[in-house]
Amino acid sequence: MTTKGMTCAQTLAVLIEEPGHCDRETLLAARHHASRCPRCSVAYDRSDPEFGAAVNVGLWGQDCSPSLRIGLLVLSIVQLVIAIPWLVGHSLVPDAHVAVSHLTRDGALGFMIATLGLVSAWRPRYVYAMTVMGFVVVALQLVSGLTDHDAHMVTGRFEIVHLLVLVIFAGMCWMAVDVARRATPHAKTASPVLRPVRSSVRATSGSKH
Repeated sequence: MTTKGMTCAQTLAVLIEEPGHCDRETLLAARHHASRCPRCSVAYDRSDPEFGAAVNVGLWGQDCSPSLRIGLLVLSIVQLVIAIPWLVGHSLVPDAHVAVSHLTRDGALGFMIATLGLVSAWRPRYVYAMTVMGFVVVALQLVSGLTDHDAHMVTGRFEIVHLLVLVIFAGMCWMAVDVARRATPHAKTASPVLRPVRSSVRATSGSKH
């Protein structure tokens, strides 16, 4: 296996493997990948190459914080409840002097951001793609709001309700950062108690040979 063809997952699998479970060429390729990859380098214990890497996998059990997922889920449901009536020209919030066309557009954009938030809460691993699409929705919301406000199709007081869209988008960005943090392994500090044991094992192995 070449260094270029070795993925981060394969590299980490080799580095945390027990000594002797993989051939020397694969091990060297994994170490070479880790020495050049910023993500894998934190899992590569260069001070103890014989024993590969010490990887902290304590955060690997969850994609992201459960409270963050629940919060994003609740906000997305609230946005969905508000947006659906807008699609048919009605509103659950005061909509005096708001054009029906503006309500319909807000309903479509609100429905989209709510769906993106629900998907992110359901499957955090999709949050990166959802965040990109969410940015487009926020940009469209801002442009349409300013345009319709200048055309006197909506009041500034009504537009305050769209702060919920920004909160949902901020939550998705926060989730993306949290997912990235949890997906990146962190090097453990080698235990000072284990080092003498390892040294004795090496000395014993050397004396046998």
